[in-house]
Amino acid sequence: MRYYPIILAMLFLSFFVLEVSYQNEIFLTGIMVLVSVALLPSYEKGEVYLYLAGLLGGVFIEVGLGQINRLQHWENASFFGVPYWLPLVWGFGFVLIRRIGNLIIDLAGGERKD
Repeated sequence: MRYYPIILAMLFLSFFVLEVSYQNEIFLTGIMVLVSVALLPSYEKGEVYLYLAGLLGGVFIEVGLGQINRLQHWENASFFGVPYWLPLVWGFGFVLIRRIGNLIIDLAGGERKD
């Protein structure tokens, strides 16, 4: 599917609408786990590693750097001041950014080097 990244982006944005309207951390974490697992079969080669890099990077940035200077406050945050679902969103975001970048290159008529 050529425009699959756009569908993923809409799913990603709808998660944040859900997060604002329904602030139950366990429910939102479950939603992100389900989305991540449901998308596993559609991952291209190496995207699982990209997802894991985003997940670990999200933990480092949100938890590690948050211990140095916390500029953002999360209500009901359980993971060292960060919601459980936030690192999962980082991982999903890494994959999404790659796919949108590939779509832009394809639409511009460029040649990707996967």
